[in-house]
Amino acid sequence: MNTQIRLNSEEIKIIKNTINKIFGKSDIYIFGSRTDLSKKGGDVDIFVIPQNYENIYEKRIKAKINLKDALFRNVDIVIHKDFNNLIEKEALKGIKI
Repeated sequence: MNTQIRLNSEEIKIIKNTINKIFGKSDIYIFGSRTDLSKKGGDVDIFVIPQNYENIYEKRIKAKINLKDALFRNVDIVIHKDFNNLIEKEALKGIKI
């Protein structure tokens, strides 16, 4: 299993702090191109499994804007709905931070 990620420790800290501040305690995975060390650039794909789903749509937008501003990169956030969804199966192959 790949445990390396194309984000530095400060970027990971920003992601964790932002997601947990907005969504509350959550499981967070980085997936997609940021988990492939042979690639360059790309957006940051984040999978969030929150404990609280209240106002989830607004929280997702707020997190996406805050992270884009803080990381200077495009960010995609997938919120857990159904582990049988193809995107969620793929996201769970990512790296938990």
